Amino acid sequence: MKLLNVRLDADDTRRVAQLRRAGVEISRIVREAIRAEHGRRTGRRGQPRPAEVMAAIYAAHPDPPGLPRRRYDVRDRRAARRAIVRKLRRGRP
Repeated sequence: MKLLNVRLDADDTRRVAQLRRAGVEISRIVREAIRAEHGRRTGRRGQPRPAEVMAAIYAAHPDPPGLPRRRYDVRDRRAARRAIVRKLRRGRP
């Protein structure tokens, strides 16, 4: 982990001392501020990536045992789309 030195003026030094006496972790505040500013500049506000969300869903809800294998990879959006469209077309008269 990289160490970051920051120069503080007298007022900020006083504020940091008061926060430390109150039991506040200054490093946590700095990390949160960095993440928030990065999110504002990049347009991502702490939101997980869609791939991370889907991986969590697949991990939380695995296929039940004994379920036959699918003919496509549910993680491949193009293959899943083709399979869904194919199934919907079969259901039409």
